Amino acid sequence: MKSLLIGAVAFAGMEPLTALVHRHVMHGVGWVLHRSHHEAQVAKLEANDAYPVMFAGVTMVGFAAGTTLPSLAWLVPTAVGVTCYGAAYAFVHDVYTHGRLGRLPTLPVLEWLKESHRIHHLYGEAPYGMLVPVVPARLRRRAEALRHQGAATDESFSEVGDGEAGVVVPLRRDAPVSQVG
Repeated sequence: MKSLLIGAVAFAGMEPLTALVHRHVMHGVGWVLHRSHHEAQVAKLEANDAYPVMFAGVTMVGFAAGTTLPSLAWLVPTAVGVTCYGAAYAFVHDVYTHGRLGRLPTLPVLEWLKESHRIHHLYGEAPYGMLVPVVPARLRRRAEALRHQGAATDESFSEVGDGEAGVVVPLRRDAPVSQVG
């Protein structure tokens, strides 16, 4: 039971940690890799894909330390929780939202997450989290205004922005990128 609780806490703690890393590392010093995610892609892999590989490496070290050092055994359920979060994140972000494995049927429970991530791509700002995104009301209003203007109605997350974001990247990999503003 203790291991289950540790894993659940690790899973829950990953959302705020992910949001902080996304905001301050990926949109900061790590922009050199993350930029590829905000640009049009022609290849299946992008430089940004290095991030989950690095995060998995850290988690693997946790598994190894927890299984070989009895005093660090708590790292095993922690790593399980982190791995479960990573799998959920990969499904919602890469598979469902960005369609990296092809288009899936619309799942209403995930459409809110997809829309929240679209807002991140439209404005290059919050939300930085993925499974429990906190979208500032002002950005949600701006995105909604675009929809009412007919500028962002298509499910590929139209590449049209409101002129303040510069290049806006669509969420579907086969959609074109436009320069706005």
